[in-house]
Amino acid sequence: MPPARILIVEDERQIVDTLRDLFEQHGYEAEVALNKQVALTILQERKMDLLIISTKFQENQGIEILQEVKKQSQYLPAIVIGDQKSKRTESYAIKAGASVFIIKPLEERIVLQTVERLLDSRFKIAAPKKTKAYPKSKK
Repeated sequence: MPPARILIVEDERQIVDTLRDLFEQHGYEAEVALNKQVALTILQERKMDLLIISTKFQENQGIEILQEVKKQSQYLPAIVIGDQKSKRTESYAIKAGASVFIIKPLEERIVLQTVERLLDSRFKIAAPKKTKAYPKSKK
């Protein structure tokens, strides 16, 4: 199976570098979009398995981008990264289509566990179910 592809939509360079390095070290392919148009173009042109997006992306456009992405790719799991713990922001992100909401500072172990859990559940849903073959009964 080819490595899972993760799209990172974030404009903080340090977080982009940290996430990209983390994912590549663990066998994932990571792509980065530094603006809304690039994010949407990548999603139209390439199959992505997971989206990671910041709520603070380019003047709070993160949730808006998530809503547009969900129109194109309804079943794409998404992790939203927030700068602070806010029930309102978390609720808004979940309603927009986020699978998980994570607060900065990011803990690599938590990010990896979350990514693995979301990808495992996505691939299990996408995989064809095995059915038992029963011999035809003789009448």
